[in-house]
Formats: sequence, structure tokens, C-alpha cells
Amino acid sequence: MNRYFVHLLLFLFIAPPAFSQNIRIQITAPKEFKGRKAILLTREKGFAAIVHSIKLNSDIFNLEIASDLVPDLYQLHVSQVKGSLFFFLEPGARIQLDTTDVSKSIVSNSKSNPEWKLFQDSLQKPYDQRIIIYSEGEKRARKERNADSLNYWVEKQAIEKENLVRKTGEYIADHTDSYVSLYLLKINWYAFKNDKLFERLDKTLAGHRTYKFLEDKNRKTEKAGTLGQHL
Repeated sequence: MNRYFVHLLLFLFIAPPAFSQNIRIQITAPKEFKGRKAILLTREKGFAAIVHSIKLNSDIFNLEIASDLVPDLYQLHVSQVKGSLFFFLEPGARIQLDTTDVSKSIVSNSKSNPEWKLFQDSLQKPYDQRIIIYSEGEKRARKERNADSLNYWVEKQAIEKENLVRKTGEYIADHTDSYVSLYLLKINWYAFKNDKLFERLDKTLAGHRTYKFLEDKNRKTEKAGTLGQHL
């Protein structure tokens, strides 16, 4: 785990706790799911932490969470069902569980999840699909020991990654009042720290712990830049 995420985890989980609140969400499932375990996890790059383990004995769940930690991206697993759902946990969200694949579950009564779906459908998923193709090309080139082909597929992946970063920055700039943008800026901080994207975020996000974390990171970046100009 790199230093950035160690600092992030220390901030999120060791920082003085904010006032906790009961976050009420609804998870609708068929009768045969009654009693099954559902697990909610927070998400970071390469990291997941179990936050809540619940049993599907009813449709309504009250989760005690610090008030400045939602909305944020979570991952939902359900025992004996394949797949997992990535969604933004926020008060009042409703999840209609898919009985064969949790990833296909539908989230409603939420402002953040349509924004998350827009980012996923328009940027992340197309990127993932192209990267799979380019990675397969790289594997074939390595197997065939074809240097020209290998360079081609490696370059295609590098360009694709650069394009995703650029388009993610554009998404954040176009959705400055979105907790999805706050999350995306957090996980891509080092790519955007000098792009003044943080300053463009709407102040309605300022109560979130991630905003405060990035505010501190941004202050340190600006200070380092000022010192560099005087050297």
C-alpha cells in the first residue's frame, strides 16, 4: 500500500470522529434471501475495509456512520450470490437486489448513483474493455517475442490511461457539486494536484471528511509550490 493511502486511512479512521448518524437504506430482496448475510465495504484503490455485516431479515437497515463520511463509494456482497455492487451509500438509498448477479442490482432514490453510473458507463467501462483488448495483444506479442507489436500494445495502453485521466478531470470539472467528483479527485489526487480542480469543487461538499483531507493536501501542495518558486 503506498504512502498516500496510508495517510488517507489514518485520516479517515483515526481522525477525531464526527457526530454519528443512522443512515437508513432499503435493500429489497426475494423471500428466499431472508437470513442471508450482506457485507458492505468501503473502497479505495486496491483496498477494501469491512464496515457493516448485516442479515437480510428485513428491507430497512439503519447503519451508524460518522456524518462526514457519506455519501461515499461502497461495495455490497451478498452470500451465495455472485458479483458485487459498487454504489454510493447515502441516506435513503434503495437497492433492488438482482437474484443472480449482485452487480446488476438497481439503486434508486439517490443523487450520487446516477452520477456514478454516468461516469462508469461513459468513461470507466469503455476504458476497461479497451485495456483488456490491448493487454491481450501485449500477451500475444510477448509470447511471439515480437518487439514491434509489443511496443505498439504497450503504447496503446499508456495512451488509454492518459486519456482516462484527462477525461476524469473533465468529468470532475463538469460536476463540481458531486460527491462522485470528490471521490474521483481523492483517488486520482497525484494526477490532478496541480490542476486547481480542488478549488473548483462546490462548497456544499465542504462538510465531508474527504473534502477536509483534500483541503489539507491542497494546502501542502500550494506551500511546496511557493517554496519551490523561491529556491
